[in-house]
Amino acid sequence: MPSGAELFFCAHHGREHNDALRAVATTIQDETERLQATQPAGSES
Repeated sequence: MPSGAELFFCAHHGREHNDALRAVATTIQDETERLQATQPAGSES
């Protein structure tokens, strides 16, 4: 954010508010791939 503040959103809300966030954010760090790379608990290979 221009003020130096950081905002954190879950993937769902980040997608929901993406257009508005891009209009005001100085940078956006999307780490969705980190969520997709993890296995659900109890599904060990």
